[in-house]
Amino acid sequence: MSEFTIIIDHWSHKELKDYLSSLKGILEVTIRNDDLLEIDIKYDSNFITPKIMKMEILLFLDILKVPSILAFDKHPTVKTLEYQIIKKDICCEYCFKGAIDDLFEIDGIEEVDSNFNEENCYQRKEDIIIHIRYNPSLISMKEMEQIESNLNL
Repeated sequence: MSEFTIIIDHWSHKELKDYLSSLKGILEVTIRNDDLLEIDIKYDSNFITPKIMKMEILLFLDILKVPSILAFDKHPTVKTLEYQIIKKDICCEYCFKGAIDDLFEIDGIEEVDSNFNEENCYQRKEDIIIHIRYNPSLISMKEMEQIESNLNL
């Protein structure tokens, strides 16, 4: 059994859990919604992938065209390394979420989280730190540096 966690800047939908539970390969769904929507899914990787689950969630919530992902964890079973991106400021919240979505799509990037919130984005109280855990057998440090330089922040 594999696990996948995603945090989305969106409110909960009462039918999302039932919808996800109905998908082939999804075994268990836990949704927490305090300020953000945190979805934890246990699944059979023979039938479904994190990319498909992400698409199903965004399509169901009707936010596919709006960057909304704040963090994710694909719960890898391999040893990962950490890479940090530190930005004094970022363009905007939209660009930040778009960058997290871009990172999600890269094979080998297993987990991303940050200290991002609207206050430190717009009031520049502290640096934005993005923590990335990646699979070193799929991505080298040099490639991580290239990925960082290509991010639209």
